[in-house]
Amino acid sequence: MLPLKLYQAIEVPVPTGSTLTKYFFQDQPQLRNATIQAFQVYTYNTLSATPLTGSTMVAAADMKKSFLTLYSGDLQVVWNIPLLSLNNISNGTDPYVFELPIMQGIVISWVKSYIQLATAPGTTGVAYAFGAYYTLPQ
Repeated sequence: MLPLKLYQAIEVPVPTGSTLTKYFFQDQPQLRNATIQAFQVYTYNTLSATPLTGSTMVAAADMKKSFLTLYSGDLQVVWNIPLLSLNNISNGTDPYVFELPIMQGIVISWVKSYIQLATAPGTTGVAYAFGAYYTLPQ
């Protein structure tokens, strides 16, 4: 069980018509010096729209071929972790894990971090939705 310290919703858009396979996070000013305790992804079958912009969620087929890379400063601390290994919500459809990986207080460099797809997304004009559980420096 993860105690709730602080939480922030995050989105990564996939623009309409995009054929890219790499999508970078936008700057997250409220999380610049935050230590991330856990990171969660939400699926199409869990949320009907993203929490910040109300965008359509990334399709399940695209989620299955999506991987996350995170940087802390110039150090790559997470490399190509499958996004669905960060889904701990059992909705009867999507693969899920019982517990989110504990990140041990990583400070993430958001603009260097990204989502990589194995091939171009099948659906565009959508967004990935995440939740970051964090603490702030004392």
